[in-house]
Amino acid sequence: MNLSNLVTLLTRKAKFELAGLRAALVYPFRKKELIDRLSQAMCNVNIETTNICNAKCVFCAYQYQTRATGVMDMGLFRKIIKEFVECGGGNLGFTPTVGEPLVDKHIIERIRYARRHPEIKSISMFSNMLSLHKLGAEALATSGLSALTVSTSGFDREMYLRVYRTTMYERMLENVIEFAEVNNRLGRPVNFTVDMRVDRPLHEVLSYPDYHKVAAVVGVENIGVKFRYDSWGGKITQEELTGNMKLRRNLRPRWSPCTELFMGPMVYWDGKVGGCNCRDVDASELVVGNVRNQHLADIWFGPELKRLREEFTTSKIKNLCKSCTHYNHLSLYLRKDNAAVLEAFKPCQRPISKDAEKENEQAAVT
Repeated sequence: MNLSNLVTLLTRKAKFELAGLRAALVYPFRKKELIDRLSQAMCNVNIETTNICNAKCVFCAYQYQTRATGVMDMGLFRKIIKEFVECGGGNLGFTPTVGEPLVDKHIIERIRYARRHPEIKSISMFSNMLSLHKLGAEALATSGLSALTVSTSGFDREMYLRVYRTTMYERMLENVIEFAEVNNRLGRPVNFTVDMRVDRPLHEVLSYPDYHKVAAVVGVENIGVKFRYDSWGGKITQEELTGNMKLRRNLRPRWSPCTELFMGPMVYWDGKVGGCNCRDVDASELVVGNVRNQHLADIWFGPELKRLREEFTTSKIKNLCKSCTHYNHLSLYLRKDNAAVLEAFKPCQRPISKDAEKENEQAAVT
């Protein structure tokens, strides 16, 4: 790396950190206003249509999942979309807490169904791309999907075996290249990016022949790389990672609720609803309701989630949250570069039911 590039990177990093410091200093003065705004909105919903995966990544807690696996039935899926739309809609995600969305053979049908609703602004997912050939690259590219990020290792067969622990490297590579080529031919309807999880030095990763094959069709600017990983609340240890992969160790002070508790519900394949999109692998500690017998809005604006948020900065914080290195302070929403994100938090258009309102009143008393 030459001096000019180093200065550019350091300057960018300094600006990023300075913006975060400014937001943190402003937060105490805008805390009530911010929390009131965030608490009235449900602008994102993530749906885990399956918690089954076809890889066993060293950095992922899928390997320690103990809950039952399955695929969401279509009737339940339609109910979730209907209720999200009733609340005003927004952004829809198909990335499971753990699992692979393309394992769900109905995923394209689900994307198309969601896309029929103008209230759904964007539809996105992460995928390892191992099952793409079973669905068809063009079918996925024309389904209405807005953004697709590939989770993969560096483009090297041996690294893929170490990190993703599957022998299907060639299949993944073919699927990634085919999708990129189809997406390019169609005018790039899908924002297609690649996120590499690598265990070797970057200069080595960038020298792999297969990396250059992918970069030629995806674009260098659309390929990112990760070296640091989350512990999933202590489930993943440094000893399990390979090469120069490192666990994050920046456990930030919990002086506000986590941003994830406001980002929108995670609906699990069996109907359980989680308050966090990210780390409740067994859908247990952070579950706040079940959409099979409750309206999605009644859950999201109900007493269980409110309690999770209020207890976050107390001794009652959940053990999972206490040790999570994925935590982000609410001042993140006050950064100038996140102005559009905050703007998307608009009040839900559907009033909560009288039963849910009564539950909230009772919770306030206790």
